[in-house]
Amino acid sequence: MKATREYVDKHDKPVPFYSVKHSIFRVNQEKHKQVGQTQYGRVLNELGIELICANSPQAKGRVERANLTLQNRLVKEMRLQGINTIEDANAWLPYFIADFNRRFAPPSA
Repeated sequence: MKATREYVDKHDKPVPFYSVKHSIFRVNQEKHKQVGQTQYGRVLNELGIELICANSPQAKGRVERANLTLQNRLVKEMRLQGINTIEDANAWLPYFIADFNRRFAPPSA
């Protein structure tokens, strides 16, 4: 919730929110799927943000590859920068994000 709040405060709210089918985002129990909603799902609904869960293996793969790349690359970049504290990491993170997006984000169509 905190990460979503920080994102919305900085970038405004997205129209759709694209995620995997994790139980944080949607109810995965078969008997509750039609009527159940997670707390996170309710928050998105109240904000007017559509929740889209990845249905195809290709979509799931894109999300997972991006997360794996970030997890792998972030640690290595922090080591290269000599970052050892949370405060230093938080101060450096916007630079990492801008550089990562410049190098790896595909251009908009």
